[in-house]
Amino acid sequence: MYSSFRFLRNPRPCSQERSGLLFRGLLLILLYTPANLALAEDNVGQKTFPPQLPDGQQRAFPTAEGHGAAAKGGRGGRAIYVTNTDEFGPGSLRDCIQDRGPRTCIFRVSGTIVLERQSLVAVNPYLTIAGETAPGGGIAIRNGPLQLRPSLEIHTHDVIVRHVRIRPGPHEVKSCCSGAIGVYTRASRDIIFDHISASWGSDETMDSEFAERLTVQWSIFSEPLLSGGPGKSNRARNMLLTKGGNFSVHHNLFSHSIFRNPQISPQEPGTTIEIVNNLMYSPRWQYVVALDNHWVEVAANIIGNLKLTGKNIASDQLVHLFDGGEHGYRLFLKDNIDEDNRADSSLPEELVLAPEHREYVVDTPVVTPLVEADPASSVYETVLQNAGATRPERDSVDERVLDEVRARSGRILKRNPEKVGGWPELISTVPYDDLDQDGIADDWERDKGLNPEDQSDGALDRDGDGWTNLEEFLHELAGDGVGM
Repeated sequence: MYSSFRFLRNPRPCSQERSGLLFRGLLLILLYTPANLALAEDNVGQKTFPPQLPDGQQRAFPTAEGHGAAAKGGRGGRAIYVTNTDEFGPGSLRDCIQDRGPRTCIFRVSGTIVLERQSLVAVNPYLTIAGETAPGGGIAIRNGPLQLRPSLEIHTHDVIVRHVRIRPGPHEVKSCCSGAIGVYTRASRDIIFDHISASWGSDETMDSEFAERLTVQWSIFSEPLLSGGPGKSNRARNMLLTKGGNFSVHHNLFSHSIFRNPQISPQEPGTTIEIVNNLMYSPRWQYVVALDNHWVEVAANIIGNLKLTGKNIASDQLVHLFDGGEHGYRLFLKDNIDEDNRADSSLPEELVLAPEHREYVVDTPVVTPLVEADPASSVYETVLQNAGATRPERDSVDERVLDEVRARSGRILKRNPEKVGGWPELISTVPYDDLDQDGIADDWERDKGLNPEDQSDGALDRDGDGWTNLEEFLHELAGDGVGM
């Protein structure tokens, strides 16, 4: 089996200056750490699936599931280098996002992009942001104190975002929606967020309006700020998906928040929702999974989720329904564990729901499951081991959050991320060699019989499975298994 570890190496000789030996030693330490060795391993506990979905569409990547699993991303298009962490200009992430045509953002640098003036807004479709390519500590995005919008906004279709850390932080002037992720406009459809680490939003950590066919999977949503700026109080909300429809939220960690873990209020008739195998830790107030039938009937499969109780006391069941809508609910409940209300899987399923709402429980799934559920008994370890931006390595924020979940400790963060360590420095190391700049490591191309000096072969599909050669390489980097 080919090891991804090989293409982390840079065979070019170091400088022969007097400090060359010392530099070489330091470089070897950086490049041969256990964190980078982990790139050679698959994500333990994550399933991989065939290239084609049951309806015949191409899967976004081998571990993609749910309503957004057919997102095309930048398939067949150009690889665009991100060479710096500047907010604007050539080589910036913004430059890649704002380009046109199918494109994949390939990171040749690690570090934190600080948005002082504007959020990153994708308005042109067919985009992949491949955070797994960043060399060293990984890529992160944060807001400056006067940047009042979500750090990353999606206003278009067919978008794939993987292995990115988005931690906006507080703001100094009054604002509506300074969160990590915003998915807006009716053009937003066929979108998948995978292995995202999002925290420190001042309203919701993630907010969506009008999006359709959206998956959020294997991610960490933690520490939304209680009072993140002027006019903000009693917030600490993790995820709100409103209007639009057809959402899949699975294998995520929601932690250190008050409510909206997630809250979903669809608007499109016939919408179905999947909430599967999520781990919810220490919700302080009443709303954990919250559903709202204000616009249409809410039909949801709620399967295999695990709600833990920490030092804060949860006052409601795993699933909360808003009263007052005219359209009703259809809820399929299976294998959910709620330590406060259904700690034993032998107890009736409907105990995760308030008594006055149990009439909405149905006996069969409301939609043929698009997410393959794991037993709730395995969710704790599987999610803690795999969720969040793990490539090229986890940052200290996620490590601390995971430690606190395991210890049943931590707190709701009021305003200042510095009180829990702040934004870590993400050190950049030497990127893999890529002579033809097709986004694929030269060693990997040679191993697979490709030409490292032919830029065109990145967009080809050597094994005919529907994924391009560049995608196969990215899958391997992301831990989805060996490509081709």
